[in-house]
Order: sequence, then structure tokens, then C-alpha cells
Amino acid sequence: MELKLLNKTFVKCHIDEIKALYYESFPEEERRDWCDIVDMINQNHQYYNINVVTIDGRFAGFISWWDFGTFRYVEHFAIKEEMRGKEIGGRSIKDFLEMQSSSVVLEVELPSVGEIASRRIGFYTRHGFNAMTEFKYVQPPYAPNLPEVPMLLMLAANNNETIGISEIAKQIHRYVYKKG
Repeated sequence: MELKLLNKTFVKCHIDEIKALYYESFPEEERRDWCDIVDMINQNHQYYNINVVTIDGRFAGFISWWDFGTFRYVEHFAIKEEMRGKEIGGRSIKDFLEMQSSSVVLEVELPSVGEIASRRIGFYTRHGFNAMTEFKYVQPPYAPNLPEVPMLLMLAANNNETIGISEIAKQIHRYVYKKG
């Protein structure tokens, strides 16, 4: 298994596979317009990155994330359905965390949403994330016609970090969602 930062070569090789997996893995209210992603990639956006997961050179999934220096924010993480349950996701997130020098935060659906949300929280907990249950968080809408979504922030903390979860949430809202 290999986890590579997306570059122009990988864009040409895997962009259609990333797009297909993105649309099949995330509901409309939890994804940005695809053109925005392509623009950020083409413009080498200062904060936005995508890592591609491959197995024996075959596309297996991706992690899109934002580098804010003091922390990393995983916006989307998906493994192809036929490759799930084979520890590929766990190895991918473990490798991703090992590559980071800062804390990593991500949003997950609330456990009350259902069994899949609860399983997802369990997955991230097993891989070093802690649920920030005391912090009430809402994902702003990606577009004016979409609703905001109550979510749970999960944090894999770097012990040297001093930034608080409320400051992390403010930066995510400001740069990722263009709110505030």
C-alpha cells in the first residue's frame, strides 16, 4: 500500500477515480462543488492537499486535507467499497498520521445518525482520534442551497500542540467553509 501526495501526474492518473469515489461516498450536504476541488488542485492552493491511496499501483482511495501549520484538517477520507474491511483504511489513516508533525482533526456524523456513523467513530477512535463530545460543532453549508450539518469533531492530538478545539473550529469555518 502506498499513500502519495497528489501532484500533477497523479491528477491526470486518478482525478476521475477520486471524483467517482467522492460522489459515491459523501452525501451532497457533506461535499463541496467538484469544480472548487479541481480549481484548488490546479492552482496549488496554499492549504489544500490530496493524498491518493494505491495498492500495487491501483487506486484504492484518497484523503483530502488542509494544512494550517498548527494542525491538519481532514476534509474527506474514502476507500473504495470493494477494498473496505481489509485494513486498507486503517493503514492509510495510520500512515497519514505518522506523516504529520501537528495534530489532526476531522468531522464525523453524530452517533445518533445511525450505525454507520457509530462504526465510523469507532474506527477513528481505534486509530488514535478522540471525540470532542463537549464541543458543540456544526458544519456550515458548502453552498447556499445546502443545510448546515451537526457534526462531531475528532482529534488526534500532537502532545506539543497548544491550539484549542474552539480555535481549530474557527479556522476550519474561516478557510474551508468561508464563514466568519
